[in-house]
Amino acid sequence: MSEHSEEPRDRLTPLLAAVARVTSTLGSIIAGGTAQLVAVQRHELRRLAAVFALSFAAAIFACSAAGFAAYSVLAALGEEHRVLGSALIAGCLALLSGICVLLARGGRGQD
Repeated sequence: MSEHSEEPRDRLTPLLAAVARVTSTLGSIIAGGTAQLVAVQRHELRRLAAVFALSFAAAIFACSAAGFAAYSVLAALGEEHRVLGSALIAGCLALLSGICVLLARGGRGQD
C-alpha cells in the first residue's frame, strides 16, 4: 500500500511546481503592467497640469490684452467719442464671444 501512496505525491509535486511557476509568471506580468499603467497615469497627470497652467496663463494674457486694447481705443478716440469707443469694444467682444460659441458647437459635432 505504501507504493500506491507514494505515486500520487510523486505526480503531485511536479504539477504543483508547474502551477507555482505559472502563477509566478502571471504575477510578474500583472505587476509589470500595473507599474506601466501607474507611470502612464502620472505622465498624463503631469501633462494635464501643464496644459491647465498654460491655459490659465493664456487666459490672463488674453484678458490683459483685451483690457489694454479697450483702453487704447478709448484713449485714441478721446473724450468726445467715448460712447462710440465703448460701443466698438462691446461689439468686438460680442463678435469674439459668438465665434467661440460657434467653435464650441463645431467641435462637439465631430465626436
